[in-house]
Amino acid sequence: MIRVYGKVARGNVKNLFRSQSLFRLAIFAIFGFSAARAQVQDTSGNAMLNGTFEFRHVAVLNIDSNDNPVEIAATYGTITFDGNGNYRVRGTIVDNTVLSGEPEALVETGTYAIGSNGAGYVANPLYPTDPFCNIYGGVAQGVFAGSTTEVGDEEGLLNDIFVAIPTGSITGSSFNSGYQAGLLDFAGGGSSAIKNALFELIPNGSGSFGTITLNGQASNQIAATVTQTISGATYSLNGDGSATLSVPLPSKTTSTTALFTGSKTMFQSADGNFILGWTSGGYDIFFGVKAITTVATNAMTEGLYFNAAIEDSTEVSGVDSYYGSINNSGDSSGDGILHARLSYPLQYALDYGTDDQISVNSNGTTGIDLNGYQYSFGDSALAYVGIGTYGDYALLVGLHAPSFSGSGVFINPVGIFNAASLQPITASLAPGELILLTGSGLANTSQSMAGGQAFPTTLANVQVTVNQIPCAIYFVSPTEIAAIVPYELASNQTGLANIQVINGSATSNVVQMYFDDSAPGAFSQGQDGIGYAAATHAATGQPVTSSNPAQGGETIVFYLTGLGTVSPAIQDGAVGPSSPLSYSDLFDAGNLAVYFFDFTTGGSAQGNVAYAGLVPTLAGLYQINVQVPSTGGLGPGDNLYIGFETDMAYVVQIQIPYGSPGVVRRSRPPTPIGTALHIASRRTEMRRKLKPALRGVSR
Repeated sequence: MIRVYGKVARGNVKNLFRSQSLFRLAIFAIFGFSAARAQVQDTSGNAMLNGTFEFRHVAVLNIDSNDNPVEIAATYGTITFDGNGNYRVRGTIVDNTVLSGEPEALVETGTYAIGSNGAGYVANPLYPTDPFCNIYGGVAQGVFAGSTTEVGDEEGLLNDIFVAIPTGSITGSSFNSGYQAGLLDFAGGGSSAIKNALFELIPNGSGSFGTITLNGQASNQIAATVTQTISGATYSLNGDGSATLSVPLPSKTTSTTALFTGSKTMFQSADGNFILGWTSGGYDIFFGVKAITTVATNAMTEGLYFNAAIEDSTEVSGVDSYYGSINNSGDSSGDGILHARLSYPLQYALDYGTDDQISVNSNGTTGIDLNGYQYSFGDSALAYVGIGTYGDYALLVGLHAPSFSGSGVFINPVGIFNAASLQPITASLAPGELILLTGSGLANTSQSMAGGQAFPTTLANVQVTVNQIPCAIYFVSPTEIAAIVPYELASNQTGLANIQVINGSATSNVVQMYFDDSAPGAFSQGQDGIGYAAATHAATGQPVTSSNPAQGGETIVFYLTGLGTVSPAIQDGAVGPSSPLSYSDLFDAGNLAVYFFDFTTGGSAQGNVAYAGLVPTLAGLYQINVQVPSTGGLGPGDNLYIGFETDMAYVVQIQIPYGSPGVVRRSRPPTPIGTALHIASRRTEMRRKLKPALRGVSR
């Protein structure tokens, strides 16, 4: 992805994107980013998209003063990929501000680029020649799902979700499997009657559905959650392989209060695992996964899921969208680490990272996770669909990435992580970041460097390069390597980083990632990126623990990676100097902040950062010295989440115990109502914080 930003005048931006494309490309050429010509998007996975797909694309093109949508373009039809990076679209578009929402033909050609791990982009069918409007996402389970993220600066606007499934044909008696589905409907092309819901469709193979029970929410209804029941829904099969659904009004509803009603078009994927549907003249999308056929467990969800989403938090922050991934541990608590390349209207995208807990019921459905979403997992947990709750109207599509293996020296294409936060493969790299590579045949032996020594660029006859620049290496083993991203990467203007391992004379496959100026990741006590931070009391050097918690007004030290370039500069892998100290350039520029969040009380406050830079006498490690706030509604006895904000990233996934020792600690309220309030507080505080953070960004 070439992350170079242009400007689009606010207003009817849809009509301006095309004219601005040439201007942006001209700027790109004038500045002559020579590195960009040498560094190109990985297309080795283009064959993952090959053949004819049915697609649905819902895009917000304009917003009101509260950042809620007032113009939406909804498109559908076929997109044919040639397996070599080109596509053809034959479809229909409706826009609530154009021709009173009457449908128009959409005929376009464009390009796409998919990497070896399935991540990449499809040129946006609305603006196929504008690289800033590319839809970024992932291919897995034969499906592509993504979102446009890189268009936005302080004057750009395009938030969307795009889903394409391989064309199949719904046929008679074989259509008798249940599907767990999620719905998002911008009814009327705005947010005044927006709704979302989870439900199960159970066809009987002869034209009828069983009872449909929808659980969701609607902005035109008072209740925070809405349950509706539909009886008598039917379907008929069409010559193009689709089905037309006839859905009566749910009981005790009207056409304006119903979550799901009317005539719908629906397609089934070629393998039968997915359904995709919409209202032909509407602004809705529903996506379904074949219902699970065994008893579901958290362990089934282990691994990486590519995801994409669009959402509108009508009362807090308005519309946003993202693509990214979540890496689930599969443990009994449902722990996961989430990355989202998050885009708000009129602002730059940023890398947002947080923790999560998704607890799966036996039928594949879940409760509400830590971030306010509710999911339904499909058969064998190969995919999921999710919706927002408590005023966040969202649709999420998640696709389990396949397992990769290879011979010789092999890097797992989805197995590169921030070594501290374990942020997954879709997160950006940063200069100076310690990363963890996984795979096979990476080294012939295990060896690591002792603390206080500089890291070499060759260890146990193993080298790692990023864009052919040697990396300083901390440790190697046959299945894992920890290495530091070279500071020189900061001068590369492509936003692309090619990673390779050389074991003796044998070279590995190349895995491509995106990079930015920062990727803050804090080390945790459990070395798993979540839970209590590996933090110390500055005055004593003792660890911050539940028996020795952080106190308001004191200074504590967090240990991180991914804070980017430093001044004075050092050689890659050198130990941090003691005199003078080597400060993070982000800190010196005022682009670094630390926040303390109490999601139990809803309190939050910014800490006073006294130092951010390299740890003296150690290699590959940063520290942040920050004064703990005494105000802001932080509750003694609570675990506080810590947010690390830079100009291009925001990561909130580790905690510290706060207050007087001996106080009973609370991580979340014990009652269902308390848990809901906790989740709503977490989401609200995050969004209130994220939007101002993005508005101040400048490149």
